[in-house]
Amino acid sequence: MPKQIMLHTLLNELIAQKLLQPNSQAQIAVALKQEASTPWFISALIAVSAWLSVIPFIAFLAALNIIESSESLIFMGLLLISGTTALQYFKKNGLFVEQLSLAVNLTGQILFIGGIVFGNNLETAAMTTWFLEILLITIYRNNILRFCSVLIATIAALVLLYQFDIYPGIHILIILIAASAIWYWIGEAQHLTDEMMVKVYQPLGYGFIIALQMLLTLSIFPHSNFIPPQTWWFSTIGLTVLLLALEYHILYTNNIIINSKTSYSIFVSTLLVALLLYQAPGIIAAIIILILGFQRGNRILMGMAIISLGVFFIAYYYHLNISLLMKSSTLMTAGLALLALRFVFKRV
Repeated sequence: MPKQIMLHTLLNELIAQKLLQPNSQAQIAVALKQEASTPWFISALIAVSAWLSVIPFIAFLAALNIIESSESLIFMGLLLISGTTALQYFKKNGLFVEQLSLAVNLTGQILFIGGIVFGNNLETAAMTTWFLEILLITIYRNNILRFCSVLIATIAALVLLYQFDIYPGIHILIILIAASAIWYWIGEAQHLTDEMMVKVYQPLGYGFIIALQMLLTLSIFPHSNFIPPQTWWFSTIGLTVLLLALEYHILYTNNIIINSKTSYSIFVSTLLVALLLYQAPGIIAAIIILILGFQRGNRILMGMAIISLGVFFIAYYYHLNISLLMKSSTLMTAGLALLALRFVFKRV
């Protein structure tokens, strides 16, 4: 009871200071009441059992020779997808049924996409997959599936670019996904009060972050034939513009004078880092994720950004085409530059 009284007092103070809309108090109260009464390990066992139950179902279909031809694969896949999607609107809330329908839906997607690949071509399968995932994000009410759909749609778009030899398109895809991630997480407070966005912003927000990192892992393989390594600075330019825009937004919303020495030092430092790391867009993207994590106070985003920074920094250092002595000098110089930058920030 004391916690509830303190919570109501805090909400009333936020409403009085016009930091919270009055109609949001009821939504917050409803959200706080939705606490899981089942222990986490029981929920985990139920979820595992639901996913394992799909294996004998697939074996049953294979034993009846239902999924031999491409047409049967497509038909069975569509049947499973449509059936589980309809189940979302009629079922009662239950962890086992929810996890079972999720597993069956993903199985149906594999059957459907596999049938198109075997029957037609890879381009048709990728295009169909992309539209299917966009549709499922809209109508299938499950956060896990929506998160997976973002990743599957990204892979489908990547396959299309590869099949049609539109290699520069990946830079546009990276910039669009990064912009979407920034928009989703910067507007988190507004999304929490929107009836539609509150259900999709978290799975889509995390999906965009993982999809961005997944695409940028291609940049750490400079000898890959997928995209010529010398073109990665296109992504660096786009991500740097987004990073500068994000910094400007944070400074503006925190009432920091844009024309001050602090602002100029931040913008100049950002441009200097981008210039030095023009062939490492993954580091710029990790900095964006790290700033979003700090700005939203989200430890998951910060942890993902730190891991991403470590991976991309190691790859950047490993692929430097210089001697070991020069690499050591580069690390020393970078360390001294960071210490000097810290001194400058403390002064201004």
